[in-house]
Amino acid sequence: MKRKGLFLLGAAALLAACAEQPATEPSVDHEAAIAEIDALRSGFERAVAEGDMAALGALVTPEAIMLQPGSADWKAMQALAAGAPFPPGAEIRITPFETKIVNATWAFERGASLVAYADPASGDEIVLRDAYLLIFRNDGEGWRLHREVASASEPPEGWPAAD
Repeated sequence: MKRKGLFLLGAAALLAACAEQPATEPSVDHEAAIAEIDALRSGFERAVAEGDMAALGALVTPEAIMLQPGSADWKAMQALAAGAPFPPGAEIRITPFETKIVNATWAFERGASLVAYADPASGDEIVLRDAYLLIFRNDGEGWRLHREVASASEPPEGWPAAD
């Protein structure tokens, strides 16, 4: 009986030792990753200001899904943009409140943005604000925007100064 118990104990130890070990995540330099995301954000602001759709496209994954606020003022801007993300001459200022690197592939950011563009009829500046949650993906070619959910509701921190 003792032999059978020892055999079962040994077999259990062997099975435990042979069990598949979880793959270790590559280490992430969080400061470098955040610096890359900061550069991506600056590039996004620049591409919007320049109306450079190719540059904007390079900053998002092919599977990107971006949900803008659905309020009437945002819908009016979308109509004016005629299929582009922003109307001609628009500018965006993005203020991150929190940027977290989850691992070498995923990161997220929460913040607020301000979009300004000229009303084509009056020339008056129209300013829209949103609070956002972004998911970034690094597919080996650098960080890119993968998902965005934005709301016209004021974030808990309040709206950043318009400057």
